[in-house]
Amino acid sequence: MSGAKVIHELTETPPSTQGADSQVRMSQPSAGWLDVVFRVPLSGKLLGANLLVGLIAMGSLFFARNSGETLTQSLVVAVAAVAFSIVANIALVTVALRPLRELERTAHRVWAGDLTVRARPSGTEDPDLGRVRSAINLLLDGLHHDRARMRRLALHAITVGDRERARVGRELHESSAQWLAGLSLELAAMARDNAEPEMRAQLTRMQSTAQQVMEQVRTLSETLHPRVLDDLGLAPALQHLARKTSERGISTTADTAGADARIPPHLASVLYDVAREAVANAARHAAPAHVELHLTTEQGKARLDVRDDGQGMNVGEAERGGFGLFSMRERVALVNGTFELESRPGLGTRVVATVALDDEDGR
Repeated sequence: MSGAKVIHELTETPPSTQGADSQVRMSQPSAGWLDVVFRVPLSGKLLGANLLVGLIAMGSLFFARNSGETLTQSLVVAVAAVAFSIVANIALVTVALRPLRELERTAHRVWAGDLTVRARPSGTEDPDLGRVRSAINLLLDGLHHDRARMRRLALHAITVGDRERARVGRELHESSAQWLAGLSLELAAMARDNAEPEMRAQLTRMQSTAQQVMEQVRTLSETLHPRVLDDLGLAPALQHLARKTSERGISTTADTAGADARIPPHLASVLYDVAREAVANAARHAAPAHVELHLTTEQGKARLDVRDDGQGMNVGEAERGGFGLFSMRERVALVNGTFELESRPGLGTRVVATVALDDEDGR
């Protein structure tokens, strides 16, 4: 598959109504000539009706013209009358249907994710169309309100979840890991003081096991919620993530020189989760030699860019089969951000998440 780009802020084109209409027509019995006429656009119907009226008028003039008039004069008068009628009807229809184009523009903007757009009134608006426009705007007001409430609830869920993960991580690091460290030291002392070789070897193995469990608990604590994120902010947390990933054998760098330290905690948590998931996906599936993390803040937005030189992937298949990508996109969308994914087999992967620092739902 050629390069693909997936964006969370809804930039897909709306489904074609022509395709749906054609399917409906195919499912219906074959239409007669009258149905075919009725399917002609309104402007075509008016043109046909005016031409028919014109033909009838010219026929009437031909049979009932005054003796002093020539046939040419009668035809000129009839053609002029028909032409004026056609122009007047088309102009009136164009003006009358202009509000429908405004409603279509509004529908496309809403489909693209802009819930702030509203259908604007027109000075030539028909009263019935005006009521339709008002009803659509009322529905959009309700949808915008419900979406804002959902964002607030989602933000609250993110905050509570992060707080709980941080609490569990602290408990693991400060309690469980410390107890295991003490146990490891006691076992090491017992092995050192024991004179029996078999017992000393067994105690040494137990001390090694306790040491391994302690390291796993510390790693789990770090995975749940890195303390550096709460204590120092997003930029140092990304630097810490890069160091830990490099220690596991994948060269990783974090460029945070262009980032402002004042990133709200809920946004920092979202961006860090995206970075961690992107790095983990690369390590598990892409076998990269190098991973780059870039964090910048400008024009009221924070932008995280994660790139790797791994095997890449088919974006469509990855979207359908992986929960990790879905989770990243949804978390970014919940804070009113945009998520982009670019990848091609053999050419690496790029993940970009952008969030507004002055997001109203997060204040």
